[in-house]
Amino acid sequence: MNKHKIIGVLGGMGPSASANLYIKALQYAQIRYGAIQDSDYPPIIIYSLPLVGFTEKGIADENAVKQQLIAGVKKLEDAGCELVIIACNTVHIFYQEMQNAIHVPLLNIVEETKKRLHIDGYKKVGLFASESMCDSKLYQTIFAKAGIEVIAPDTEQQTIMNRVIEHVMGGNQKVEDVIALKEVARDYCRQGAEAIVMGCTEIPLALNQSQTDIKLFDTTEIIVQAGVDFSLR
Repeated sequence: MNKHKIIGVLGGMGPSASANLYIKALQYAQIRYGAIQDSDYPPIIIYSLPLVGFTEKGIADENAVKQQLIAGVKKLEDAGCELVIIACNTVHIFYQEMQNAIHVPLLNIVEETKKRLHIDGYKKVGLFASESMCDSKLYQTIFAKAGIEVIAPDTEQQTIMNRVIEHVMGGNQKVEDVIALKEVARDYCRQGAEAIVMGCTEIPLALNQSQTDIKLFDTTEIIVQAGVDFSLR
């Protein structure tokens, strides 16, 4: 019988990003743990939550979003999950409220990303994220604890990111999105960024490492690896 710990994934924000997270979990189990047989993989329960009050810009209705998220993580705990991860950066604005509502660990995508960058020695990075996430300054606050400076998008750059996120949400990625994101990344580098943090789980579906020489940190991969390690170790 499979003794691996059950991972709960709160997804649906958006659905494509959640599907990408699941695929990355399987790939990481194969690469890191040599998974072949079904029993080699971590047990995963995904709750795809069609979140009301949430758009490509981020959180439109804070109270409604918070209550849905709390109910969502509770559903995963009630289903037997021993760990919860969330396939979305922006809703980590309500991380503490969600963690307080359940008794199992809720991994924090921003904290896990900070750990990775700190270990790798990065001191200044550019941020690709939703408007709500950038406005919250959550990345800036958490990264500052590790001495990492964050360059956030200006108004024009944020408009580009909002558009790219919306395109991914609707399955309508465009070549122009790649070009625009690469130009923002180059601007960050001119400001001293050593790498780019893709602090929105839609962004890796629009731009990946094979398309640029600038180092990209995919937060989907980072949280997936932490979750699978928790399950299989």
